[in-house]
Amino acid sequence: MKLRELLILLLALFCLLDSIVLTVRHSFSIGLYLLYLLSAGLLLLWKFYPQVTAFCSHGFGFVLKVVFFCGLAFFVFLLGLMGVSSLRKQPASTPRVAIVLGAGLHGQQLTSMLQNRLDVAVQYWQQHPDTTLVVSGGQGPHETIPEAEAMAQYLVAAGVPREKLLLEGVSSSTRENFLFTADILLRHGYLLTEPVLYITDGFHCYRAKEYAKCAGFTQAMALPVKTSFWVWPSSVLREALAICAYWAHITVS
Repeated sequence: MKLRELLILLLALFCLLDSIVLTVRHSFSIGLYLLYLLSAGLLLLWKFYPQVTAFCSHGFGFVLKVVFFCGLAFFVFLLGLMGVSSLRKQPASTPRVAIVLGAGLHGQQLTSMLQNRLDVAVQYWQQHPDTTLVVSGGQGPHETIPEAEAMAQYLVAAGVPREKLLLEGVSSSTRENFLFTADILLRHGYLLTEPVLYITDGFHCYRAKEYAKCAGFTQAMALPVKTSFWVWPSSVLREALAICAYWAHITVS
């Protein structure tokens, strides 16, 4: 077996193992299905590598090869965009508000990703106890309570006073997270022109910032959270699609 084929096999096995781990953890998402498809594609490429190489050496196969590598280069660009957007910038003044974006529940149990975001929120609040935390997330089809309520329960148990929390419990997307949060903050006397933090995973920071701008926040800054090793591959696959969908939407509109 040649080195290139061995690397393809190892990558396929890693993606398959990661998919199984996420399935056992009930982390169902579009990203997980994409990871399964990637695993299958890599295994097929490994199995039929000589035939694929011959097919892609000329004619229509060569065109497909060029398209594939252009797509791969674009995906690498998106990874770079996610990475740059996750770099934290120091705010000129301490924001009065930090928005914690939801990341799903299992019934009413927090996902590991959501718990990580809330742990970062607790740490930030402990350093800045005057900050109001907004927990944002509605109730999905497999969730027994709104994400915001589960998030608030976790934060209160961690020592954050209930009066320091605002709940936005009807959103179903990042766009709605910021739109509905903006309405709540305005009703409570906050201005959208003042600095505000949003707490989410690093790969999600680009889209979050763009939707924050759309909702009227002029000084929204990221407080990025590290994504676990096992969750990262499926998450960035899904986020890459989501960024493309966002660009397509703003282009059409």
